[in-house]
Amino acid sequence: MDFEINDIRRYTKMLAPTADFDSIFTFYYDETNNIKKFYVRDEENFNYSFTANFVLGGLVHLGNAPDVQTLIDGFKLQKTAKEVKFKHIASGEFLDCLKSQKLKLFLEFIKDSNLYVHYSSLNILYWALVDIVDSAIASSDTASQLGLQFANHLKNDLYKLSRLEIESVIELFYNYGYPNIKSESINQFIEDLTSLFDDYIDTEEHHFGLESLRQILKEAKKKNSLPFIMDEDDYILLKDLTQFYLRPIYTFKNSTHIFDNEYSISETLKDYKILDNGAEIKNYSFVDSQTNQLTQLSDVFVGLMGKLTNYLNTNSREEIKTDLGLLTDIQKENLDLLINVIDKSHDKNIGFIHNTDSYEEMSKMDEIRKIRKNGC
Repeated sequence: MDFEINDIRRYTKMLAPTADFDSIFTFYYDETNNIKKFYVRDEENFNYSFTANFVLGGLVHLGNAPDVQTLIDGFKLQKTAKEVKFKHIASGEFLDCLKSQKLKLFLEFIKDSNLYVHYSSLNILYWALVDIVDSAIASSDTASQLGLQFANHLKNDLYKLSRLEIESVIELFYNYGYPNIKSESINQFIEDLTSLFDDYIDTEEHHFGLESLRQILKEAKKKNSLPFIMDEDDYILLKDLTQFYLRPIYTFKNSTHIFDNEYSISETLKDYKILDNGAEIKNYSFVDSQTNQLTQLSDVFVGLMGKLTNYLNTNSREEIKTDLGLLTDIQKENLDLLINVIDKSHDKNIGFIHNTDSYEEMSKMDEIRKIRKNGC
């Protein structure tokens, strides 16, 4: 499959005009919560928990790689350990992980070195929902003129509603074979979906987004069209993760991308001939992590990010604020170090950080930053 990158790369750069996608970086990757496929299993369940994001990322540097042997020696792993894994550095849920002295060593090293972190984080429930909003907007001449920020606010409000009504949402998806809504079922699907708005639409928090979406969906009913959730496969919300591996390869086309061996992905990527103005790009490889220390350390960072996303997705702002007030000194140090490392990397290049997520969940990280900045 020929995959010409110029148009999609131009669009990506337009969305992030201050990002540096052209310099020559070396990226190392691992992943966590690699779900392969996300689908509606029955009227009560998805096939996989939706509360932990799929995270693909790791470490990145310009120029020569730093020597990380002193860091690895400092972990004092058992001699039977063939490589560094996240499980050797920290364990438990996110707040438990912050108790680790080995994690502190890792984060301090990244902070003080010429290494940076990068990641793409995918909220799979959010991903499953956004085509409803995009389909509605595509059917509305007025809404189509209101821009990306308006669309994202509607997606955020639909996501928040779905978290509150997740059992009803799963049942709705199952009953209609979502995301493959049949033409004759569009009107009833919209009726059943918007009926979930009833208990929330008059509240200050939800009114604008849900009322706007309801009105736009009325236009979709008149046109009998929801273009992005029709002519798909019944129940399959996410077919595979290939596009998330392709994205850094084509956005950072001048860089080198080193992935941990993932057989299914490496085989799938063989089907793509990545072209830059007709010239093939070969800027990525797959390695055995046992042979590459920076790939091993990428597993540590990505493992921690997976724990963080699960924590953010399953706790309210009030619960997070309470938790932060109870942290021990080592937990505070590690949380501050993690924020420092992410912010250092963002400041170096905003292109290193990519989230496909709701405002609701991403804003919780901003709340953590604010609380820690105030020393709480």
